[in-house]
Amino acid sequence: MYRAIESGEAVVISAFSSNGRVAGQDILVLTDPKLAIPSYDAVVLLSPARAADPILRRALEPLIGAITVERMREANLMVDRDQDKASPAQAARFLAEASWLAPP
Repeated sequence: MYRAIESGEAVVISAFSSNGRVAGQDILVLTDPKLAIPSYDAVVLLSPARAADPILRRALEPLIGAITVERMREANLMVDRDQDKASPAQAARFLAEASWLAPP
């Protein structure tokens, strides 16, 4: 569908807002003020057996909102492009560079 946008075969597609091709092809992401399309944000899930563990919860809570959708697009584009692809590990290091995830 991204090639269809690029070639002009399509003018509108439905895609994940964090997809790297959005940044790579400078695609305009429309807002959805009526919330007609559900959000597919990444979430942290805990099993019921571990949900009551306060140490685990405190350790995981900083993940919430730690990576912006724009930064995720950039990381996704690094691994999802036709040339000069990065490895998933390289993309993870890129994400860590500008966040609390960076090693001390």
